[in-house]
Formats: sequence, structure tokens, C-alpha cells
Amino acid sequence: MLSLLLACTGPDDPTGEPFVAMTFNIGTTTGLSHDEGDDGYTQEMSDLTDELYENSLSWNPAEEALTTFLAAQAPDVVVFQEMFFDPWCEDIPVDPDLDFVCQDYAADRPLQIQRLLGADYQVACALDEEDNCAGIKRDFGRISGCDDDICLGALDGMGPPSGCSNGAKIGTLDIETDNRGTLTLVNVHASSGINDADTACRVDQLRQIFVDRGDGMPAAWGSTNLVMGDINTDPFQMSNLDPSAAEWNAHVGDGRAFDYISSDTEDGEPTYAGLFRIDHVVSDALSGGCVVPGESVETAPVMETIYWDHRPVVCTID
Repeated sequence: MLSLLLACTGPDDPTGEPFVAMTFNIGTTTGLSHDEGDDGYTQEMSDLTDELYENSLSWNPAEEALTTFLAAQAPDVVVFQEMFFDPWCEDIPVDPDLDFVCQDYAADRPLQIQRLLGADYQVACALDEEDNCAGIKRDFGRISGCDDDICLGALDGMGPPSGCSNGAKIGTLDIETDNRGTLTLVNVHASSGINDADTACRVDQLRQIFVDRGDGMPAAWGSTNLVMGDINTDPFQMSNLDPSAAEWNAHVGDGRAFDYISSDTEDGEPTYAGLFRIDHVVSDALSGGCVVPGESVETAPVMETIYWDHRPVVCTID
């Protein structure tokens, strides 16, 4: 494995025209006021989403609205957390009266990430964490080691050495570009929770990014790394309360090996529940700036519906 990882790492830092990178946790939660207003998505539907769909993006009107939003943003590199993986439909009972993702499921239907992004993107998902996926615009680059449209398992990763979680919650792929060298992309979806076991596991997962993912290599193994995703802790508000925030801050920030492309100040735009900054974009070699579309959960940028608990982070990277 070590030789394979080294072979995938390009010698050159990416250079060239600015590009657009985006991270978005597109799942939902029961903890929002879903019965407020008349937007079509109810608390009863939210409870069903929690029970059957693991709170992944599963309501068709939301998927359609996000497709439109993504077409307008046209990111060159995008990572998602809490996607719906269509083969899960085979084990989910379908209510024909609800406009949910499994209503028209067929085994040969394009995956949700393909429907969201369209034919201009090559896509990848993580093994055993298929709700964590990435899309690479074809005119930006290609996923190293995969020539297919869908590269299942190409977001390569493993559970932390402690064994506190399984699957690739921290997933890595290399992007080969024509004029920017090789860019290593890390998609992060750290575990949630606030008890001691939760925070300890999140420490282990975040350490996988920067130190050792479990095979002697950090997940950010490239010469130029772009780390994006949902770290499930606020490194500003929680810095003295959550050991996982302290772990993140040991590697990211002014004077550290990695620095923020997303805002690095405490008063930056919240990305979760209108209160916390848990979705981030950082790099060891790249710079740029980001926006967090929408002002709050209630004024989400994708559609006027109380559905998403996260906001996207959209960055222009130099």
C-alpha cells in the first residue's frame, strides 16, 4: 500500500488559473422546525427520513433544488457528506405517496451524485461510507487510477487504528490535472457526538488526516493537499472544551502545516444550525477565499425549505 500511495503522489504543486472547490453536508436532521410554514417537508417526513434513510438526502424536491444550485456554482472539485447511495433502496420499504428517492429506484439508475452533478463530472465514493462522495469536473482533472465514470472505493481510507469507527470517514483520492500537477483531495466526515467516547474517536479520525491514517501514511499524503468536509466540531468555539477541536488546531491555523482557505476567524459565517463552524476547507499549499451561501437554516441558499442543517462552503482557490 505504501508504494501505491507514493506512486499516486505527483512531484509538482498545482498552479494555473483559479478553480472552485465546494464542500456540503447535504443530509438533514429531525432537530429542525420542519412543521413551520408550508414548504412541503413535514416533521413526520423527517422522522421517516431518520428511520429509513439515515438522514441522507432523500426527498426528491430537495435533490432537484440542489441539482439546480450545483449547476449555478459549477464547482471544479466538490465533496459531499450524507449523500444517499441508491442501492440502499433495495432494503427500504417504499411509501408510494411520498416523493422520496426510492420511489422510482431501478438498479441501473444513475447514482444520486451523478444526478446532482451530471455528465461533466467523474465521481467517487468511499468504501463502507458510500454517503461520502466527491465529484471532479472533467475539464479540471481525472481521478488517479480510475478511468470509469463512477469510481466506487476511490475515496480511499480506513477506520482509525483505535478501531473506534469503521469505513473511510476520512477518504483520499489524487486528482491528475493537465496544468496543475497532482492535487490530493481529502473528504472528511468525522463522527458526531459530545460524550468522552465520541470526542476521543473524533480525535483519532482527525489525526488520520495529518499524522497516520492507520498504515503509516497521513490521509493528506500529497505534495499539495486540499482537505474539505464536516469535522463535526467547531475549532473556535470548542477549542478549550473538545479534545478533537484541540487536535484539529494542532495542525490547522496560522503557523501550522495547514491553513484555512475558509474563514479563520471566530466571527466567520456559521455553517451548521446557524451557530457553529464545523465545515471547513484547508490546505498546506493553496490559498483563496470562501463564501457560505445563505444566512441561516431558515434562509438556506438551495431552496426555501427547512430541510438542511448545514450550509455549503464555496471557495475560489488561487
